[in-house]
Amino acid sequence: MKLSPENLSQLIEKDKFLKIIESFTRATDITIDINDVYGNPVVEHDFFYGFCATIRSTAEGLKRCIRSNAEVGFRTAATGEVCFGTCHAGGTLMAVPLVVEGQFWGSITCGQMHLSPPDKKAVENMLKATADLGLDEQELVRGFQEIQVITPQKCQAASQLIQYVTNYIAELIYRAKIQEKEAREQLRTMDEARVRAELEKSLRLAELKNLQAQIKPHFLFNTLNTITSLVSLNENQKALKTLYALSNLLRCYIHHPEELVSLREELKYVQSYLTIQQTRFGNRLNVTINVPAALQELPVPFLSLQPLVENACIHGLEPKEGSGHLIITGEIKDGICEISVTDDGVGIPREVLDAINGNSQAGAGKPRGIGLKNVDERLKLYYGPQYGVSLDSHPGWTRVCLKLPAGHIL
Repeated sequence: MKLSPENLSQLIEKDKFLKIIESFTRATDITIDINDVYGNPVVEHDFFYGFCATIRSTAEGLKRCIRSNAEVGFRTAATGEVCFGTCHAGGTLMAVPLVVEGQFWGSITCGQMHLSPPDKKAVENMLKATADLGLDEQELVRGFQEIQVITPQKCQAASQLIQYVTNYIAELIYRAKIQEKEAREQLRTMDEARVRAELEKSLRLAELKNLQAQIKPHFLFNTLNTITSLVSLNENQKALKTLYALSNLLRCYIHHPEELVSLREELKYVQSYLTIQQTRFGNRLNVTINVPAALQELPVPFLSLQPLVENACIHGLEPKEGSGHLIITGEIKDGICEISVTDDGVGIPREVLDAINGNSQAGAGKPRGIGLKNVDERLKLYYGPQYGVSLDSHPGWTRVCLKLPAGHIL
């Protein structure tokens, strides 16, 4: 069955969105709900606390909360913009639309906040609205007054962030599922062996590209947590810089160009990735990029350099105590262009290095080996068996090298 807005639950990978909700709540104290086109929540969670948790502890209170979310969600659907409203109990609600392929699929509502401290009249109205729920009035008043007060500007900035990231994730999942479904349906219906073999090859290549094109969940969640924490600390410039870098990565993953891009473009993606990592690492990560301008016109497979840089950051430099250095260089040796990524991190144990270089079963299950093998296979597919990836390491040093033909730029 074709995916449609009425089947939003088929699109969302709930475990990933639960991690986003948890990260966002911890960083901002604002809890979000993801709702379908009818206003019903599609991800259940227990991240509401204080006043909102008390109201939601009753069946009728929860029903009213869902109805309040739906109402502000319908308003944001009509306008296509951020909308503010008041929930049934007097708290502030904010909603942003969830749009996939230009079509409204639902809304994201944010609660557990006041735009100004509640006065006596607001407290009286709250008690009147919740009188039939059978809850302790003193607990309700205390919880209502303890809800955090934030400015509309900060609230809107946080909403735009969560809207931007979730829209891109939803669009990525949607496109991947549709593409995979169509390819597999065609494969099942093909009768001729030659056509079937060609389709299987195309599907395999698509799977390889998807492996490289998808952002690892832990990286996305860490980045989201970093951005929301910066917003909470009013580090708006750092948050904006990191958000722009993340948006560049997401844009290239989803709307990526042809399979071959210039090394210059590939380096742009790498620099966006490193901008995010430098925000996380702080002064611990030092980067040097020294690739001659002439080499930057060299065509390379899309996302062939970024996985090498990611490996260096995660496996080499992150476990290291103190600061580290990552160096990207390019040179031509005997008609071969070598693009190297070198780090002074912890290095690779000899047995792991031997397993990766030897393609043994011991190395096949290791994340670092899978990423390098993926890139190596793509380079050999495009340029021939004499090209690909080489890896060398000893304690305190690792170098990974892309070997590409350079005859056309000499």
